[in-house]
Amino acid sequence: MAEEKARAENKPVSTSQQVYDDTVFFIDGLIQSYSAYKDIIQMMRDGKATIELKKRYMLRAIDETWVNIVEDTLPALDTLIRNPSKFIEEREEILPVELSHNITSRSLQHLAQHTNLIDKIEGDKITPSKILNIFREETIQTYENKFVNTLLNRLAIFVNRRYEIALKEGQDEKTTSLHFNETFTHGDVQGKMHLSFELVQSAEGDEKVEKNYVKTTDLWRRVVRLNQICTAYASSPFVQEMGKSYIRPPVMRTNAILKNKNLRQCLALWEFIESYDNAGYSMLVEESLEKVDDKYVRELYSTLALQYLIFRYNVHNEFDPEQRLDSRITDDVLKPRIIDQLSEASEDQYDLTLNEEVRGPTLPARTRYGMLTPDDRLMLFALNVALDAADILEGETLSHAEIPEPEPDEAIPPDAYDDRVEPEPEPEPEPEPEPEPEPQTEEQSAAETVSSTARPHSHRKFASQNAPHAAFSISRPVYRPRRGSQRRY
Repeated sequence: MAEEKARAENKPVSTSQQVYDDTVFFIDGLIQSYSAYKDIIQMMRDGKATIELKKRYMLRAIDETWVNIVEDTLPALDTLIRNPSKFIEEREEILPVELSHNITSRSLQHLAQHTNLIDKIEGDKITPSKILNIFREETIQTYENKFVNTLLNRLAIFVNRRYEIALKEGQDEKTTSLHFNETFTHGDVQGKMHLSFELVQSAEGDEKVEKNYVKTTDLWRRVVRLNQICTAYASSPFVQEMGKSYIRPPVMRTNAILKNKNLRQCLALWEFIESYDNAGYSMLVEESLEKVDDKYVRELYSTLALQYLIFRYNVHNEFDPEQRLDSRITDDVLKPRIIDQLSEASEDQYDLTLNEEVRGPTLPARTRYGMLTPDDRLMLFALNVALDAADILEGETLSHAEIPEPEPDEAIPPDAYDDRVEPEPEPEPEPEPEPEPEPQTEEQSAAETVSSTARPHSHRKFASQNAPHAAFSISRPVYRPRRGSQRRY
């Protein structure tokens, strides 16, 4: 039919148009041939139906904030890479005399302190077997250079991630969606129908969003340039010479970092990278509802009538134990709520999760404890295991209420609660009565008072040693001198 119509109008026949016309013609023929389809369509028209045709434009734009900050710091980074700070490093090594070439006054001082290195002495001539050598080398392994090396590594990862995200997700999109909902009644059966379509395509070529296309702006060219520069810095001779010499956050505010203009800019960039967690681009979503053609609505009803007939023929509204795959009953009573407000678009549904591996040397992960090395993580894991074991042991310990009480007539053995039975202490001999003191004169008593005040109190008795303990007692060996023996203090 479509082919004959196109030939009559002298127009080329489109394959998609021909398929569409033949499909609609076939469905219309079925509906006209059987009255059951007409009853289903009338049933759906008597129900409540909603149809929504929505078009949405997602306009993406790169965030210029991080681009400007990185570009402003590039001159300072370039200066520090080309002119790194250096210092003289001294290294001490004890070598045989035959191989010693770097001998200083410190070598002679070391030999005087370690006479075991002297081989022989002939008069005023001393011949050592080994001697201390002082090697002085120029190196760039300073704290400031390690800070710059760590910053270059993090900057390369920071820029490369946002470049990859903009390259993959930075393209503008145009989405077209259709949602059809129907509530109907068929005899004593109530039914619902849901039909949804969603098409997503790039907005390239659309006049509405062509000017906002990420890859056609000058800002995108700046991002590409930044990615190339940071990648080149990460493989520069400075980074290769530094190797894996990194620092652990937080950054120490040394005098060189605080007083050097270039290092201050690098410190500001470090703090920005630590605080910036956005994907690197912003998004503007524009949605619009469009009117649905009546002809398309009639075609939807015809198609849904065909699907409803096939569904009712194959699926019955009864529970068949033989066809059951799984079953579940709710534990609690469900209480539905009435929602009278539309949900707004949120940024969370457009967040990205990076699962790919990041190239470059890995740095310790940041946690709420700070920067942890693998050894620190292992130690923290061991502490957690020990704490869990302590909790388990405390849970298994019997409380006082759980200790079984003995029967009234049952005799409790003396070693029921203790494996050791302490022997009874031997009675101490009674002290001999002291002779009565002779009466003293006033001069003797005054002299004795002065001598007791000047003599230190070496024999003091504390009440706490003889006081009984309520919970437990500690037995300590007591020294008792024999009679007649003298003890010196």
